[in-house]
Amino acid sequence: MHHGVSDDDIEAWEPDFPLSSDPDFLKWRARLNDLGSSRVSIREATLTARDARAIRDLQVVCSPISVLQVRRNIETIAMHHVLLAEIDGLHVGYCTSSVGTIDADPLYLQVVAVAPEAQRRGVGLALLAAAASNYPERDVALATQDDNDAARALNERFAHSVGATIARERLSRFRDSDLGISRGLGYRAWVIRRARSGQQN
Repeated sequence: MHHGVSDDDIEAWEPDFPLSSDPDFLKWRARLNDLGSSRVSIREATLTARDARAIRDLQVVCSPISVLQVRRNIETIAMHHVLLAEIDGLHVGYCTSSVGTIDADPLYLQVVAVAPEAQRRGVGLALLAAAASNYPERDVALATQDDNDAARALNERFAHSVGATIARERLSRFRDSDLGISRGLGYRAWVIRRARSGQQN
């Protein structure tokens, strides 16, 4: 058992290699290429091998995110706040976040991933909004790589959508594990500062 999930269940959801021979992965990719016009829905990831596999699928197609085994993704769901984005029941994105130990700590947004076929449909913004809505009084800390203009633009749109400001912060202010990054890969830290109750921006 692994966080209440049986080893047999985990093994059943681990992909076949190469992925070009894994029927579940191929079926998912085919459905991604035929997405309908339905709106995105967001839900909490459940502590199941099925959801851990959904996250793994997304890691494969969302470079440069690290691709983890189903077992490792179960650990992530157990230890962090993980949201899945779906269109017509198909997983198209996910978000991983966590909070600090004291009220003054920010919400750390560690991963926001959207399958290429589902981009430009508001999926990333919906994931950010859902993650942040659980902690409306906390600022949001995150990191982007220097050359990831799309991620920076998304973060700016999100800050604007919640009436907040976004500013660069010293990377050394945060632990790498809180930001979900590895040092030395060109990351910059950002803080989205949200208006507190009774305050005006």
